[in-house]
Amino acid sequence: MKRSNRRGGTGTSFELRGFLTTSLKTRGNRSWVIRCWGASIRREFADCRFINGIASESSYTRKPEIVARSGLARERFVTIIHPAASIARTAQIGLGTSIMANSVICPDAVIGDHVIILQNTVVNHHSRIADHVTLSSGITILGYVTVEDSAFVGGGASLRPYIRVGARALVGMGAVVVKDVAADETVAGNPAKVIRRKEKS
Repeated sequence: MKRSNRRGGTGTSFELRGFLTTSLKTRGNRSWVIRCWGASIRREFADCRFINGIASESSYTRKPEIVARSGLARERFVTIIHPAASIARTAQIGLGTSIMANSVICPDAVIGDHVIILQNTVVNHHSRIADHVTLSSGITILGYVTVEDSAFVGGGASLRPYIRVGARALVGMGAVVVKDVAADETVAGNPAKVIRRKEKS
């Protein structure tokens, strides 16, 4: 946060006041000397904006639910872009999205709301990253790829052009994805193969 403020980042300076958490274990604790609160505390911070930091492999499919439980209006969330990230002029970035250092968003790429893009990840031209997606570090997403809502792509994965990763799918670390991944599937390997498929209820 201090580095983003110092180097200009999104053009806005931030003061970190604390963390909202759904975990009872962390509520009231201090994390990096900043207090953690439950969502009900939001009323005491009516002047604050919020940054989405939900990026856990264990909770990625629940991100829409967690955001909704915060009770915060969409416009209360701010998009934060590290000053060392590169964003093309024609790229579109949604609200509540965080883009970390050295990531590159190429021309005509579209990034939805509440997306987390970790360090050194590339989203190439005309690719579409839907709401609530998590992209780990060191990912290469080539052109015209679609990643649907609440999917999780593990570190170092590569996605070939024109493929689609379905909603709530999980792409394992280092996977090389050369064909579509269906909703709720988990794929891993080179080339990526299905290792788990959530049964429809």
